[in-house]
Amino acid sequence: MLPNKILPFLLLTLIASLPAWSASPTDWNAPRGRVVELHSCELFAGSCVVSSEVGMQNHYALRVWQFDSGQLNGVPLTGLTVALLEKSDVNLADATKPARAVVAYLPTGISAEQKAALTAWARTNTTVKLGDADVKSVNLQTQIAEDKVTFFAGKDVVFNGGTPLACNVGGCGEMLWYQPRSETSSFVVDELGQSRIVEPRLSLKWTDHGRRTLFVGRFGYTDLPVPALCGAPKTASL
Repeated sequence: MLPNKILPFLLLTLIASLPAWSASPTDWNAPRGRVVELHSCELFAGSCVVSSEVGMQNHYALRVWQFDSGQLNGVPLTGLTVALLEKSDVNLADATKPARAVVAYLPTGISAEQKAALTAWARTNTTVKLGDADVKSVNLQTQIAEDKVTFFAGKDVVFNGGTPLACNVGGCGEMLWYQPRSETSSFVVDELGQSRIVEPRLSLKWTDHGRRTLFVGRFGYTDLPVPALCGAPKTASL
């Protein structure tokens, strides 16, 4: 081969050997936002605490999704919130365990299309049949920003995050025992301030305070930095 043809040949060979660059897998229309999970057992604790709760506690879980952007079935979700309350006879902190009964909370004043989209989102996040009677439109107030987490669904379903504590390893071997039930891009463990959940449809009265029972994170995002597991200075703004 002539010298003046060697370099182009080598370049073509090199280019052919390189891996093909695919288009970005990110779907900018996919729903993304912030998610909070309230559980009825401690998520980061010592084995002595977890073993005492695993059979008798965490039969309840409340999940809240706040959408930053995206759409579902062609319906924009930006700024909307939906919550799903689950009850079971098993430990719902174990993400593989199914719920037995659910109630979904939607904001008032939304369009029929938005209601259908939020209901569809709730249905895809539970294996329990979510009938129309299990969907409630109530006054929803949600704040998942900076270092503050609050949620109100009417007057009877409320909780707020407390000051997050560091995940210190104590004499009982504290560690993270569970993962969120929801798909998350990243998450931290927060300490609960106070919660009061009263849902007659599930015959449920559930109150708690001052324990590490909250997952706070983001969903639908890519390439997020991994925050501190507990005690991050701004846990809700991952």
